[in-house]
Amino acid sequence: MAMLKVGIAGAGAVGCHYGSLLQQAGLDVVYLARGEHLAALQENGLTHISNGESVELKIQASDDPSTLKDCDLLLLTCKTTVLNELCRQLLPVISSGTVLLTMQNGVTAPDQVAAFFPKNPILAASAFIGVRVERPGVVVHSAAGHIRLGVWQNEDEHLLSALTDLIAAWERSGVDAGKVSDMKSMLWHKMLWNCGFNAMTALTRCYARDVATNEDSVRWVRVAMQEAIDVARAESVQLPEDAIEQHLALTMKAGPVRTSMWQDMEHGCPTEIEAMNGFVAQKAKELGLEAPVNDLLASLIRASERK
Repeated sequence: MAMLKVGIAGAGAVGCHYGSLLQQAGLDVVYLARGEHLAALQENGLTHISNGESVELKIQASDDPSTLKDCDLLLLTCKTTVLNELCRQLLPVISSGTVLLTMQNGVTAPDQVAAFFPKNPILAASAFIGVRVERPGVVVHSAAGHIRLGVWQNEDEHLLSALTDLIAAWERSGVDAGKVSDMKSMLWHKMLWNCGFNAMTALTRCYARDVATNEDSVRWVRVAMQEAIDVARAESVQLPEDAIEQHLALTMKAGPVRTSMWQDMEHGCPTEIEAMNGFVAQKAKELGLEAPVNDLLASLIRASERK
């Protein structure tokens, strides 16, 4: 395959971070963004701050989905709250050969995208990262950043080539990127962290590592994660026996992670609670299980959003 042309569909914090690194690795990258962030990207380019270093990039940015029509690979980096809307916008634009990569929180995004694009090759990714839009056009990477990818649908040579080239490009720019064979388990593994920390940090305004090192709060993190494990296993998803301890150890070593839900609540944006604690609570109910901590956290976030 010739050099990949990559589209970033939903170029907020996560999309601009990973897109910037692909562009720095030499790939042709196009960004789909909106609002004040788009205006700043078009006027001043992207300022990407990572590991204490600031990079200024001239980028191709638009709010017109048709600018993505010639891309070999699309990174779908929007929030779960607008994923269906984004897919509807892309339907008349994207060919059946375009490789789609989902990067959303939760565990439903690959199937959501597959419902819109049943003929397309689809990859799924799980990214552990602390990143934020500091102000329009400026993205700050504060913690972690490794990403794992795998095949979800319609595996072919084109998809495998794109996957190999994508991982190689990220590795050239310093990202810990790798392929996994069981993406369902990988997505659920990240779900544990989200259920344990996203709502807790949003409600307390404490960094994840501070929640993890506080004896009182971490006990509820453990329960929320265990409830998610119980649901996953009831859905025949295999998770490591020490998954909770893995997450706690990683979180305590991480930098100041201001979770996406915390950022959403600060900015008055809809949160992804229904893809995280709300999803686990609802699935548990359907399966005849109990998930009271996830149910409570979801209820508290909903109440805060109404306020």
